[in-house]
Amino acid sequence: MGDTRARILGAATEAFAELGYAAASVREICGRVGASPNAINYHFGSKEELYREIIGGFATEQLELATRMLTEAPRSPEDFALRLELFFSELLRSYLENRDTIRILYREFEQLAPHGVDGVVGELTKVNEAISSFVREAIARGLVAESVDADIVAGLLLDRVANQARFTDAHMTFFGVSTLDEEYRRHWVQATLRIVLHGICGSEGPAAWNERKNDSCSN
Repeated sequence: MGDTRARILGAATEAFAELGYAAASVREICGRVGASPNAINYHFGSKEELYREIIGGFATEQLELATRMLTEAPRSPEDFALRLELFFSELLRSYLENRDTIRILYREFEQLAPHGVDGVVGELTKVNEAISSFVREAIARGLVAESVDADIVAGLLLDRVANQARFTDAHMTFFGVSTLDEEYRRHWVQATLRIVLHGICGSEGPAAWNERKNDSCSN
């Protein structure tokens, strides 16, 4: 029974990602795993509830990750940078393991599809807020420049992670590498955060931002 339920979840995730909610019929989903169309009602109650479980499970995992790693205030610039790197690495790994779910979520946000996922979308925005709060706490403690917009930092990091998961095939085709490769993934995380934390204008790190916050690259 558990195996059938898991196989339906996997098949439904693929079908919703490929076809969209409306076109991914109960018959289509069950046909992919050789199950009776009644299996969805038996295991999930309805197609909508199955859809909600896929997205809701992913949202819950991301919120738990953010809560576990970012709730405690950073104690130093090094602690701030290290915990952000650990969180960013785990977030990217999770997104890469759930690439079909990411495709579904993009459709939800782009189309604002009314499939009963309003609460799920709210859970995902809490992840954004957790990152923002972590950065704001670092600002309050003088670890990050006062001029930094915490919401933009959170959005930037989430967008970068989501795009890596969404375009892995394109990255491999055009650039010959993707973050599915573990070694490159470590490099990508560190290089991306280096830009976020240090910029590209020669700053030595978060502590130097307060001294240079009114300077421009041309200076």
